[in-house]
Amino acid sequence: MDSYEQNYINGQWVDSIGGTPHQVINPATEEPGTRIVLGTKADVDAAVAAAKAAFKTFSQTSREERLALLERIIAEYKKRMPDIAASLAVEMGAPVSLGNAAQAPAGLGGFMGTLEALKNFEFSEKVGANSIVYEPIGVVGMITPWNWPLNQITLKVAPALAGGNTMVLKPSEECPGSAAILAEVMDAAGVPAGVFNLVQGDGPTVGAAISSHPDVDMVSFTGSTRAGILVAKAAADTVKRVHQELGGKSPNLVLPGAKLEEVLPPTIAGVMVNSGQSCIAPTRVLVHKDQTNDAIAVVKNIVESQEVGDPTVEGGHMGPVVNKAQHSKIQDLIQSAIDEGATLETGGTDLPSNVNRGYYVKPTLFSGVTPDMRIAREEVFGPVVTLMSYDDLDEAIEIANDTEYGLSAVISGDPAAAADVAPQLKAGMVIVNNWGPAPGLPFGGYKQSGNGREGGVYGLRDFMEMKSVTGLPS
Repeated sequence: MDSYEQNYINGQWVDSIGGTPHQVINPATEEPGTRIVLGTKADVDAAVAAAKAAFKTFSQTSREERLALLERIIAEYKKRMPDIAASLAVEMGAPVSLGNAAQAPAGLGGFMGTLEALKNFEFSEKVGANSIVYEPIGVVGMITPWNWPLNQITLKVAPALAGGNTMVLKPSEECPGSAAILAEVMDAAGVPAGVFNLVQGDGPTVGAAISSHPDVDMVSFTGSTRAGILVAKAAADTVKRVHQELGGKSPNLVLPGAKLEEVLPPTIAGVMVNSGQSCIAPTRVLVHKDQTNDAIAVVKNIVESQEVGDPTVEGGHMGPVVNKAQHSKIQDLIQSAIDEGATLETGGTDLPSNVNRGYYVKPTLFSGVTPDMRIAREEVFGPVVTLMSYDDLDEAIEIANDTEYGLSAVISGDPAAAADVAPQLKAGMVIVNNWGPAPGLPFGGYKQSGNGREGGVYGLRDFMEMKSVTGLPS
C-alpha cells in the first residue's frame, strides 16, 4: 500500500497536527490502496503562515527567475510521469495507458502553457498618460478534484507561481498520491520554502479552513457546483477572490444532415474516456428526428465496442469509476432513466460481464430521452450517453441551453454551419467535431459552471491583481 502520511509545509515534510488516518480504496479491487492522514485547521494555519511569510520575497522575483523555476519544475515533472500514472491507476482507476498518454501529460501541459504565457505577459500597459499594472494577489488557497487531478492542480499552481503568488493546496482525499508526487517535484526543482504547501484532507475540515482563512487572499476551487457554493459562502466573510470551475452537462448538438459515422466517434469518445468522469463530457447528444435511428446504431456500436478492465494493465480499455458513492449515484441515474421511460439501448445497472468486483459501470446508451428526465439534467459523471431528438435547429439550440450549467458545448457536423450555431450556445467553450478544447485557451464556463478562467494568459491574469496608476511622469 502506498503511504503519503505527511504534509508538505514550508519546504519540509511534516506530521499533521492532530490529523486522522485515512485509507483510499482502490476502485478496481475494493481494497485499501493508499494511506494518508486527513489534516486539520491547525495544519492549514501552519501552511498559510508559511505561504504568507514566503510571499514577501517571492512576490518580488523577476519574470526571468520565475521562468527558470517553471523550467526546472517541468524537467522534474517529466521524470515522475510514470509514477503519477501508476498512482492514478490505484487511487481513481484510470488505466495506466490513459495515465501515461493523457492524465500525466495534461498536468505537464499546465506548466508548459503557463511558461509560454509568462514569456510575453504584459505586466504593465499604458492607457493614455496612465498605467495599468498586474501584481501578485498574495496567498492562494487551492482545492482540487480527483477526476483529472494533475491537470486541475497545475492549472492553478502554474499561474499562481508565474504571477508571484504563494499557495496552499488541498487535493482530493480520493486521489492524494499524485499531489504528493507533485510536492516532491516542486521540492526537487528548488521551489523556495513556503511558496508551495500541500495539506491533505477533506472538504469540511481542510477545505473549509482554507476558504474562510483571513490570510488567504484568493481561493481557487474545482469540483461540484454544490461544493463550490459552500466554498463561496465560506469565503464571503473575508471578501477574498473566489475562482471556480464547477459542474457541467454538455450538449453534443449534431447538425442536420451530418455524416454520423465521421463526426460522432471523436465526440462520443468524450463520454467514454476516463470512464466518463470529465466535467466537459458531451453526454447529451441531440440529433435531428430524421437521423435518430441511424444515430442510435452508430452510437450503440461505439459504446458496445468500449472494453472494460484492470486499470493496472496496459490497453485501451476503461477502468472503474472512482468510488462506491459515485458508482451508486450513476446506477441510480441509470435506473431513473429506465423508470422515466427512456429506452435502454445497451448497458445498464449490472457489472460488466468480465469483472466480478470493483466499481465498474457498463458503457450505457439511452434513446428516447426527454429534457425533463433526471438523466438529461443531472451530471452523471459516468460512461452514459443520452440521445434526444429535435425537430429543427432552433429547438436543438433551445434544448442545448436548457441546463443550469454552461461549461462547454460540442457541435458535430459541417464547421461552416457550426459557425452560425456557436454564438447561440450559452457555454464558456464551444468545440466543433471534438470534445476537448485547445491548449492555452480560457477554460471555464457560464451560469452554475463557475466563474473565472484557467489556462494560458487568461489563467495568469485571473491569479493577479490589477492596479491603475495615475499622475506619474510620462
